[in-house]
Amino acid sequence: MVVESHAKQAGGGPMYWAQLSKGLIQRGHEVVILSGTPKNGEFASPNTVGLLPVRLNLRSRSLSTLLSRYVFRRRFVPGVRAFAREWRPNVIHTVPPIASEAALRAGSELGVPVIASVLSHVEEQWTHLEPGPGRSRLFRYLESRGYRRPFSRIICLTRRSEEILVGEGVPVERIVYVPHAVDVTRFHSKVEARFRHQLKLSVDAFVVGYAGALTQDKGFDQLLEAMTRLKSVKHLHLLVAGGALSQHKWEEFVKEAGLSHVHFLGQLDHQNMPGFMASLDLYVIPSFAETLPTTLLEALAAGTPVLATGVGGVTEFLQSQWGITLESPEADCITQALDEWQARRSELEQMGKFGQQYVRDHHNWERTSELTEGVYQACLENQ
Repeated sequence: MVVESHAKQAGGGPMYWAQLSKGLIQRGHEVVILSGTPKNGEFASPNTVGLLPVRLNLRSRSLSTLLSRYVFRRRFVPGVRAFAREWRPNVIHTVPPIASEAALRAGSELGVPVIASVLSHVEEQWTHLEPGPGRSRLFRYLESRGYRRPFSRIICLTRRSEEILVGEGVPVERIVYVPHAVDVTRFHSKVEARFRHQLKLSVDAFVVGYAGALTQDKGFDQLLEAMTRLKSVKHLHLLVAGGALSQHKWEEFVKEAGLSHVHFLGQLDHQNMPGFMASLDLYVIPSFAETLPTTLLEALAAGTPVLATGVGGVTEFLQSQWGITLESPEADCITQALDEWQARRSELEQMGKFGQQYVRDHHNWERTSELTEGVYQACLENQ
C-alpha cells in the first residue's frame, strides 16, 4: 500500500488503511505500507515499513496539491520505486491524487495492477471551500484528472462517488463499489457510557454529540448557534470531541454565551471513541460536504442514531429507519431537529437498534476485506 497519510491521530483515511491492512493480513496476505506520516501515530501498523513526506499542511487545498506535486516529483517517486523493487508486490493499493501518481509509475515498471480507493470528497460542493472560483476550478481539474489515470480498478466507498467519477469521464468498468466499514468488535451496545458518567449527567439528560474538526465547513459554528437558541431547553447537553487550534476560541464563545451544557472533551484517542458514542442519545454531522464519515458508522454500530446533512454518501446511507437527514446544515434546521427529537427519545432508541443491526451486517471489516481481496484477484486474473 502506498498512501499519503496512514498513521496520524485522527481521520477516517488513516483508520481505513490500518483496518483494511489488518483484515487482509488476517486473510493470509502479506501487507506492507509506505506512508507519509510517522510510524508511532495512533493508527500505525507493525507493517508500516517506510515513511515519506508528501502533502504539505496548507489551508488552500489547490495550492497544497500543486506544491505536493513538486515534492512528490523530487522525493516521493524515487522512494516508491525503491520500495516496490525491494518488496516486489503483486498488487499496489493507493489513494489519489499524489501518492497514486508515484504508485502508477512503480506499478508500470513492475508490471503489477494498481488499485486506488476514493476516500476524500469528490463532490462539487467541496470546491466551495476554496477562496474564489479560480482556485475551485483548479482544484476540481486536479482532482478529476487524478481519478482518470489508468488504474486497474478504483474502489468507491459510496454509490455517489461512483456516479461522480463516471460523470468525470472515468471508465465505468474500472469502478467498483466496496462499502466502508467499522470495527464492530469495539463499537457495540454493551460499551460503557463513559463520558455520560464522567460528567455526572442525569438520567433525564438528552445528550447530543459531535466529533471532528471545529471548523465552519464541518458546520460546527452552526451547531453551536443551534445550542445557543436551545439554551432554555432543560437537560439538553452537547459533547464535543475535537480540538486543535480552534478549541480555545470556541470555549471562549461558549463561556460568554453562558452555555454550561456544552462540554469540550478535547481530541479523543480512537480507543475512547466507543465510550463517546455510547454516551450519546443522538450523534450530529452538520457538514457542508462529506463522502461517508467513519464516525457515522461508529455511532450506528454503538446503537446511536444519527442526525446529518444530506450530502455526498450520507444521503444514500442515512435511511429513516436509523437516522434523520438535515435539508441544510444551517442553524435553523439543526435547532428545529434537536428541539423535535429531544422529545422523541423512545423512537431514537428504536432507530439506534435498526442502524446497529444494519451496520453489523453490511459494514464490518471482515466483509470489506473479503470484497477488497476479490478486487485484487480479479485484477491479477485480467493481466
